[in-house]
Amino acid sequence: MVRAESDHYYPSSLANRPIAVQFHAGSHYTALRLIEGYIPAEKIKLLHYGSPRYRFEALMSGEVDAAMLMEPWIALAEKNGCRSVCEGHYLGAENASDNMDKETFAAINRAVIKAVDLINSDKKRFLHYLIDQPRFAAIADEWGGLTPDDFHLPRLRYTHPLPYTDEQVEDTYNWMVRWGLLNASVCANDFVDNRTAEPTAADD
Repeated sequence: MVRAESDHYYPSSLANRPIAVQFHAGSHYTALRLIEGYIPAEKIKLLHYGSPRYRFEALMSGEVDAAMLMEPWIALAEKNGCRSVCEGHYLGAENASDNMDKETFAAINRAVIKAVDLINSDKKRFLHYLIDQPRFAAIADEWGGLTPDDFHLPRLRYTHPLPYTDEQVEDTYNWMVRWGLLNASVCANDFVDNRTAEPTAADD
């Protein structure tokens, strides 16, 4: 995202310009994924500003030229005139430690599936959970607040949980090694044991 008065309209103009992210988190990885096709690695200037609040505030104050934001901060930025120069979407999966039994993991995934279907049936109905977060609401009020009508609903994408494919794991591993985010001496399988919860009697 960039401010309303910004001269940036495309990712390529952000070469050597400060971009706020949270290092080693989704905003960091997504920013690299989005702009590496436009800007040489040595001209990508990411700065660690931590949580979405601090990235939003750094953007609005002019400390940085751009910031990687997530909802509901995107909607708040847009309401205050900011615009997107590029967008991406997270791919997330439920994960569990080895000591979680398969029945519990299966139950968690059933709950996630029900939640996904419920949210997708009426996204506006559930937006108050984003708007009313105490840590967000206090800051949002200073910038005019938000209502469900301020959100671009197609941006909110929820799908049933699926395991990462082996190809996705391998490609992501190689990408992280290339960017120096992961030690090349380790193996992708050291980080991801790509198992799915087997159906239980309760699934029938």
